[in-house]
Amino acid sequence: MRVDEFGFGFPPRLFGKQWGETLYSFNLLPFGGFVKIWGEDDIEGTGNPRNFASRSAWDRFLVLAAGVFMNFILAYILFTAGHAIGVPSMVNAGETGRDVVVRVVEVIPGSPAAEAGLQSGDSILALISLSDETALISEIAQVQDFVKMQAGARITMVVERANEELHVPVTLRKEALAGEGLLGIAMAKIGIVRTPWYRAPWEGLLTAISTTRFVAEGLVFFFANLFDSDVISSVAGPVGIAQVAGEASALGFVYLLQLVAVLSVNLAVLNMLPIPALDGGRVLFLIVEKLRGKPIGMHISQFAHTAGFIALIFLMLVVTYFDLTKIF
Repeated sequence: MRVDEFGFGFPPRLFGKQWGETLYSFNLLPFGGFVKIWGEDDIEGTGNPRNFASRSAWDRFLVLAAGVFMNFILAYILFTAGHAIGVPSMVNAGETGRDVVVRVVEVIPGSPAAEAGLQSGDSILALISLSDETALISEIAQVQDFVKMQAGARITMVVERANEELHVPVTLRKEALAGEGLLGIAMAKIGIVRTPWYRAPWEGLLTAISTTRFVAEGLVFFFANLFDSDVISSVAGPVGIAQVAGEASALGFVYLLQLVAVLSVNLAVLNMLPIPALDGGRVLFLIVEKLRGKPIGMHISQFAHTAGFIALIFLMLVVTYFDLTKIF
């Protein structure tokens, strides 16, 4: 099929370069991209086999599904490569890994840790008491024991955040709260765990499947609570993703690799949704066409896809607004 335009971002167009029969364009709205195929908005084809509308329903379905399929394949390849190189994982008793650290995985709001500015992702290197008693941390139990001995006192936590060592003063509670303790954090022992090469493809597949399920559940929750400002503000758009990518890059290449794989799964699942303007929406129209025995009217189709596109862009602008409010 003839590709008329391959676009980075969405219109209005900033500039483009004609290469062969295809225009490669760069557009103003950086929320994705598109491929414009000759005849994709036609009801009846021209008879030319390179025209989208002239091809069979199965051919058109394969084209619409190709992007989603390749996103899954890319994620699988990246997850597999990550397992072969070594991925950040919880290190249980008896297991080995490299660059093992005790990491903060959750900071409970309103806790001493939250008030001190501790963040999820911080690696705990050492704890220092007011009397300069120092404990170098390599196990979760060391943190728990030190904190119990210093209940109600002010301590300094030495943490690593984005390759920067920070000294964070924290005043501990005198008595532990249920589920929160004296400090108010959840911890995990994290290290880079490498999978043998012969098991990496299987582990990559399992990770891709579990990530897809997690993303699908997240999208269902998101759209079910679409008008909840707390839910909208918790989602990252292009600005938020760029910020997260910077943080992942600072942690190391393997973290960035895993982030790209997760983003690829996100794109695949999102594109599968039966929303006009997305590939899933076009597949839905294709199914309706097969059931009716004839295509949906061009005006109805164009209106639905245009309305879907506008709604998605509006949603993305709202998410981007919340991204900017978090930064500024």
